[in-house]
Amino acid sequence: MQDEKAPHGRPGYDVVPELSSTQRLDLHPVTTRQSMASQKDVPMAVTAEGVGTTPELALEAGEAADGTRDVEAVVAEPEFPVLSIWRTMAIAMVTTFAMALSGAGNMSLSIALPDIQRDLHVIDSELHWISAAFALTNGCFLLLSGRLADVYGRKTCFVIGVAWYAIWNLVGGFMQNTAAFVVTRALAGMGSALSIPSAIGIIASTFTGRTRASAFACFSAGGPIGGGLGVTIGGLLTAYTEPKWRAALWLFAGMAAGVAIAGYFVVLPDRHLDPDRRIDWVGAGLVTCGLVLLMFGISSAEAAPQGWKTPYIIAVIVVAAFLIACFFGWEHFVETRTSRPPLMRLALWTRSKGKLAATYFIGGISWMGFTTFFYNTTLFFQNVQGASVITAMLRFLPSTISGLICNVVVAKIVHIVPGQLLICFGLAATGVANIFFAISPADEMYWKLPFNAMWLAVLGADFLISVGSIFVSTLALPEEQSVAGALFQTMVQLGGALGLAFVNVVQTSISMKETAKGVDHKTALLHGLHGAFYFAAGASFTAMLIALVMLRGMGAYGAEKKTSINSTDSSASEETRVDRPPETVLVEKVEKAPLETPASELGAQK
Repeated sequence: MQDEKAPHGRPGYDVVPELSSTQRLDLHPVTTRQSMASQKDVPMAVTAEGVGTTPELALEAGEAADGTRDVEAVVAEPEFPVLSIWRTMAIAMVTTFAMALSGAGNMSLSIALPDIQRDLHVIDSELHWISAAFALTNGCFLLLSGRLADVYGRKTCFVIGVAWYAIWNLVGGFMQNTAAFVVTRALAGMGSALSIPSAIGIIASTFTGRTRASAFACFSAGGPIGGGLGVTIGGLLTAYTEPKWRAALWLFAGMAAGVAIAGYFVVLPDRHLDPDRRIDWVGAGLVTCGLVLLMFGISSAEAAPQGWKTPYIIAVIVVAAFLIACFFGWEHFVETRTSRPPLMRLALWTRSKGKLAATYFIGGISWMGFTTFFYNTTLFFQNVQGASVITAMLRFLPSTISGLICNVVVAKIVHIVPGQLLICFGLAATGVANIFFAISPADEMYWKLPFNAMWLAVLGADFLISVGSIFVSTLALPEEQSVAGALFQTMVQLGGALGLAFVNVVQTSISMKETAKGVDHKTALLHGLHGAFYFAAGASFTAMLIALVMLRGMGAYGAEKKTSINSTDSSASEETRVDRPPETVLVEKVEKAPLETPASELGAQK
């Protein structure tokens, strides 16, 4: 390659044409380490994404014995389309509606559970499956759905997923028995599992810079807004229409059909897909079966004859843990011993010196405090204070309004305020909200502690999902955007399921002890809920502490930056990028000792 003068007069750099997705090398140690490290002067692409971009985004690098960087891949920044403001807004709104519908459908049924129980003659031990069936399939199929979207097309999977969700909501409204209705909820959850990772991949591959940050903030708003609308619409239709809760299902089915049609016409054709279209079906089977068994064991433990000590619950959870461990072992084998693409690159857990893995775990732990908050407040308002469905619905409105405002604020400040600060502030707010309810007596006036808790609680979810989604998309390669986003959502769903299970244990054990002392049922339930709120607060503050320690150095996101990498130092310096031509990338030459296998790919480039 003939040297040219670098832009802005910086010596030591060459300007080369951007590599297409088919020219990029995959992150397979078997093929790339041997083929690339043998070049004497290896060109190392440096991406320019957001302020928070780290060297791990530009390359997967390890430290060799001689202190030099062990290059595994060359990653060029992909080109992004130039869209009109109307097309940009339309894509953002379509993906946001998909996220909102995912939460709205289940929340509309949660507030109508007493009516559903009467209409379908559901026994108490099976009532939890009305909500758990959707969460079970939604959480367990996310990772496989993310890989399918990255391979077969995000737009295609998005439209199919939303349409599938619409079909089974429509069918579910006609079911007349518990088993059939639970099956339709599980099938609807599969549609949501297919559409959400696809939506994340669409945003990441369509937008960049501040537009991407705003799109992710809008997308993240769909969760709390959808939940709030689900409670509102579900409560109104259950109280004032003849079909009651069935009308909510039919309404959301129609809305989902509209989103699917809009997505077909609005979303751009698929770009930056993985050129290797093979699917790791063994890994998919291991992780899906493992997650299904784990979620089933967690969801069924409270209703089991002996609770968590029931033999089949213990066996299911042990088998689930074994299958998940086998999945990680199999993915390592696929990456190191075969040429096939894995379902999930294990490097996702090590990028940015573990910050990406920390973000995944923070999402799971924080959701223990967020999901359980709304479960506990529903019991507090209706079972302790005796509020009607409509009254309880109105008391949830501050959360919806706060969620909308928070995500607008995030879109405006995410490129200015460090992501770590936003996440920690939000998690602290959710923790405080749980504390407010934990110290509220049964006759607590709504406008004192409960009202402030309702608008504070959503800050943790809004800030974490917005900033976390941007951070994940920044560190993920173009052809793995949906998988990386799906992994984040999987951890969130798993954390919510674990949180509900743990909260039920805490609440039930405390209530039973109080009842044994001769306390009346309502007071015993209140004491149990206080313990559950303290548990949720502890989960939120634990996630905050992990963020304080593990996310140090996480910057703001959305401003354009340029990264340069020193071959003998793992640190990187960042300078503001100006007037950079979109069709070029900056590359730096790294000296590496030659290995045995020649790098024909890079030889052609040179």
